[in-house]
Amino acid sequence: MEIGRPYSRLIHRLEACRPLLPEDRQHIADLPLTVANFGAGQEIVRQDDAPTRCTVVLSGILSAHKRVDRAQRQITSFFLPGDIADLSALYLPALDYGVTAVGSAVVAFVPHNALQSAMDRAPTLTEAVWRQSLIQAATFREWLATIGRRDALSRVAHLVCEIAVRLQAVGLARDLRFSIPWTQTDIADACGISNVHANRVVQKLRRRGLVEWNTQGISILDWSGLVAVGGFSAEYLALAPSLSLAPVGKPIEMRLRDAGQATPPA
Repeated sequence: MEIGRPYSRLIHRLEACRPLLPEDRQHIADLPLTVANFGAGQEIVRQDDAPTRCTVVLSGILSAHKRVDRAQRQITSFFLPGDIADLSALYLPALDYGVTAVGSAVVAFVPHNALQSAMDRAPTLTEAVWRQSLIQAATFREWLATIGRRDALSRVAHLVCEIAVRLQAVGLARDLRFSIPWTQTDIADACGISNVHANRVVQKLRRRGLVEWNTQGISILDWSGLVAVGGFSAEYLALAPSLSLAPVGKPIEMRLRDAGQATPPA
């Protein structure tokens, strides 16, 4: 088995902020795993579950969410390839959020005891995993500040900037084109706004010449302008300097799954 496969994204993600030793990469490659496929909207881990395994995203995107009154959903983060979606369950007795596939996704389940054993043998790997846990906490705090103090336009702009930078960090946006199968509902639930408001915000971003959005996808036309609108700084992601910002002046394209919702006029 080639070193890192199918954990290449996980290794890439861990090394985005902390170089690993060759033996660390081998420990990761030797981890036992169970690969599973999930369709759009399928719940992978339920809120209040006590999982005995970690969920590593191999492809696709997952969301973390909390339920309010069992009906209202608030998305609290997105997990991209290379992320461990339920890392907190490695240390806490239960997961206080649910994890759902956004579009089709492939994940690897890794037993807690196997990951803990590898970390016990590799202090550098342990530090890298802990850093990921701290970065996830920092990202949550940034989202909390966004929901509490930024307006709807800034929230959506900030979210798009974050996703762009995080995908670049795992080598999925090198050509500045990438796909994200989220819906307007996902955007609304992540930004704490209604579906209708989410649609209006995207139209406003288009009118300002910051993005294009049509049935083919989204293109960021003015990266520095979008950063300014979102008040975005990548510092909380703790990436290496070369990974911390998307290139300015080049279009970044995302595909958007509209799920039958209205598209802004051309």
